[in-house]
Amino acid sequence: MKKKILIISQYFPPDISGGGTRAFNYAKCLSQQNFEVTVISAFPHLHANIPKKFRFKLLHKEKMDGFELIRVRVPSLLHTSARNRIILHLSFLISSMIPIFSIKPDVIFASEPNLFSIIPAFFYSKLSGGSVIRIVDDLWPEALYERGYVKSRLLKKFLDKLAKFSYTYAKFILPLTETGKQIIHNSYNIINDKIIVLGHGVDTNIFTHTEQTKKSDFILMYSGSFVESYDFDLIINAAKKLQDENIKFVLRGKGTLLSYLQNEKKNKDLKNLLIDTEIVPLEYIAKKLAHADVFIVPMKNEIALNSTLPTKILEYQATGRPIICCSDGAPGKYVEKTKSGIKTKYENLDEFIDAIQKLKSEPQLCKELGQNGKKYVDENLTFEKIGKTLSRYIEESMQK
Repeated sequence: MKKKILIISQYFPPDISGGGTRAFNYAKCLSQQNFEVTVISAFPHLHANIPKKFRFKLLHKEKMDGFELIRVRVPSLLHTSARNRIILHLSFLISSMIPIFSIKPDVIFASEPNLFSIIPAFFYSKLSGGSVIRIVDDLWPEALYERGYVKSRLLKKFLDKLAKFSYTYAKFILPLTETGKQIIHNSYNIINDKIIVLGHGVDTNIFTHTEQTKKSDFILMYSGSFVESYDFDLIINAAKKLQDENIKFVLRGKGTLLSYLQNEKKNKDLKNLLIDTEIVPLEYIAKKLAHADVFIVPMKNEIALNSTLPTKILEYQATGRPIICCSDGAPGKYVEKTKSGIKTKYENLDEFIDAIQKLKSEPQLCKELGQNGKKYVDENLTFEKIGKTLSRYIEESMQK
């Protein structure tokens, strides 16, 4: 009999988020490993209002890539304020438990929202007897404290206790980097044996390498969510300085900073900056990414943020293009270690521009760095390899 896996993730494609992408990748990995996978997610809501076909439904079931997806109701609110996000998170925590009596999982993955997904995971675990595996995409509450979102001492005490509980209750914890592992171990006194550093996995059937076509402009691309985690001012300032060169910057995606980016482009008259908000189906994403000569990952200087590894870095690698990663933390070290790009310091415009001009003037270096990244993904991060690793820990988690 197939083992039953439940993944709880508020965000899921077509919503674009690192956590949602990781949950989707794990669902595909595990369904390919002959598990019976169910995902509970919210109606699509991250970058637009909930589609009309979901508006008057409490939940919606569908099949996707070999697994069952149950979408549950959340308010039709945009992620434009902290208040809206809190309402959406709380709503999902409640509505995610609507199917609780019809699902009997052997293992529950607590994914999104970060930290808080442990709450419905706990109830599903208690009712079914299934074990919990905690996915750590971002370090919460640390990131919330660092950005000043939480100031109340009482709330901090509650969040610290919830984080401690989420790590102790889970059979395994899956952060993305050794840095994240050490923070969890040191901050919450969690034994290292249950903290397993495991990547997202990359769908190498979708994120593929396409040879670059000849063109007049050297294109640098950021592809992902327009959110506060990234230093878009660095890109804007570089575009301003490099207006007279054959260099074009492409920002593709959507998010809370979209209007800010559009206003900056207009106010600074940046003709070499293109903002592309078209969201294409996954099967066409490689064609979009193939326009880039180089990908950009401009991390902000935050400790918690730079203790994880954005999904986009792995997807960029799979396309065989080099990366400029502005981070002294885990993302920059990863790019440097895999020899798939150039690491620069946070917020350092001169280093960023130097890296751009170096890659522009050395096409052979571009090619080598891109090939290194693709090779690393092919050898370590395919769905088959990640799926087999997950399978092993699932079997171990079920041993009482």
